[in-house]
Amino acid sequence: MSSFFDSGPLPDWKDIQQLLGKDIPWKLAANWDAKGESNWINQYVKDILQKSKSDARVKAQSSVQMETKQDAKSVSVYIRLTPDTDPRKLQLFATPDRFRIEGLPGDLKKSIRLPYLVYARTGKATMKKDRVLVVRFKRRPPEKSEYELFIQS
Repeated sequence: MSSFFDSGPLPDWKDIQQLLGKDIPWKLAANWDAKGESNWINQYVKDILQKSKSDARVKAQSSVQMETKQDAKSVSVYIRLTPDTDPRKLQLFATPDRFRIEGLPGDLKKSIRLPYLVYARTGKATMKKDRVLVVRFKRRPPEKSEYELFIQS
């Protein structure tokens, strides 16, 4: 498969350097002129595109903020949604000690460990006007029973 760089003469590297700045390893570009190889630059462009794709994914994931608050009888999870989040695509999952949300932009998932054990089936989600999703759970009472354990031989 031929690349863009095999299709004909390129402009002077100094012109390209002024246009793009210092992000490209210009010493390698000068070596490419001497050797006539284009594989390194194809790989370099692929790496740049892959890095920008992963940076966008990390940015989208970090833009969703989750926090927990608790009182004597409940634990609440507050999720601040970004403007590009479609609430109809969200899926919420809970276990006694964790909460997970799926369907975030970019097919991302995010989870948080709950500070106390909860009854997962009691979870109720409401959307506030400022795009904050609040999920409230009933707290489990702390286990106060003590059990004797036996060593098996």
